[in-house]
Amino acid sequence: MYFPFVLRLYGHTLYSIRDHNYTGLDLFYHIKDCWKRRDTPHDLLLRPLERGLSFKIGEWCYDTMFDIEAANASTTKPYIAKLYKEDVLWFLEDVAEAAKLSGLFDKEVLEAIETRINEIGDLYDKNETEYWRQVDGRGCRDLIGMFFALCRNYSTPLSQLKELYASEIADRILHDRQLCNFLAETVMNIGFDGETHEGLRTQWMQRESWPSRVKTILNARDRGRCAACGVDIVHELNEDGHIDHMFPIASGGCNDLVNLQLLCSKCNLTKSDKSAGVTNSVPQYIRRPKKRGPGC
Repeated sequence: MYFPFVLRLYGHTLYSIRDHNYTGLDLFYHIKDCWKRRDTPHDLLLRPLERGLSFKIGEWCYDTMFDIEAANASTTKPYIAKLYKEDVLWFLEDVAEAAKLSGLFDKEVLEAIETRINEIGDLYDKNETEYWRQVDGRGCRDLIGMFFALCRNYSTPLSQLKELYASEIADRILHDRQLCNFLAETVMNIGFDGETHEGLRTQWMQRESWPSRVKTILNARDRGRCAACGVDIVHELNEDGHIDHMFPIASGGCNDLVNLQLLCSKCNLTKSDKSAGVTNSVPQYIRRPKKRGPGC
């Protein structure tokens, strides 16, 4: 794994899922394609799949970075064509290093890209005027041409690379309960919510039994504690853990992992079939709780 490329893809993913054009068009049609059996899994959102929505979003956002035809509904330009000047160099550096570490690509192709990047970069100290001329013109065009050739000639290795990095994105999404909640709500808002003509959301899928792996993931993410009150479910002998739909099935919620959390029996009973605010699952490394004095 090349971590700078993980960061670039994760940043692009966060930007995309906050973009109403992307979610209302591309994300909507991607999910539909799964249901119409043009993509897998065919039961996306309907079941709590380990490689569910978070993984697929990682794949779909990866695809937009390597889509040289601008085939997505929400954009008219390839990702690389929207980058500003030097960012083309930095993007290709990330791509070349990630590809090299994977061992899936011919070294000569990647070395050619790296050589051209270095030729342009070395100009900065020798002849800054020429450096900017290359960044604004021929140098950038050369690199974009090499990138287009890479996309056309190495579709299989790029697909294999996609699977590796989509898993990284899925893990980061699932680690953040509030981000998961945002995605679950986004899915409802773009039309997968069983909404009636009166505007009331209704149930549109069946409840599922929870595979042991799903329970393990939620226990790890929520650290064995109730996501609402924080009681330690794992170590408290009198507490039973319940897997809860953040947006209830009865009100249009889905069965995907992004819509699930761990609750104690009391909080689960109190919440019932209502939606409720979701707490942050990211540890408070910096945002430490303030200590209270005696009598507070």
